[in-house]
Amino acid sequence: MRCPKCGRETQPLKTWHLTSPLPDARGRIAITIMGSFKCPSCGHGWRSRVGVVRVGGEHDVELEGGRGRSIERGEAPEGRGKVIEVDISDILSGEG
Repeated sequence: MRCPKCGRETQPLKTWHLTSPLPDARGRIAITIMGSFKCPSCGHGWRSRVGVVRVGGEHDVELEGGRGRSIERGEAPEGRGKVIEVDISDILSGEG
């Protein structure tokens, strides 16, 4: 990210994420990555959006950089988010 005062390229000092409470029209949840910056040249400090990750829907994953630049689109990696179903009666009876 460039400093808005002097234009020097800087890296975030701290990052955090914000998750949207509602999905969009395609059923995806947006996770916004925010960053806190301080320019080493002029000392100006600011906060800005670093990027956005949209996940969900039809196993879509979309990464978006700062200022709305689309970085990558694709499918979610296989093998992640494995669902394990357990019947509570099996646990209570001691079977399994």
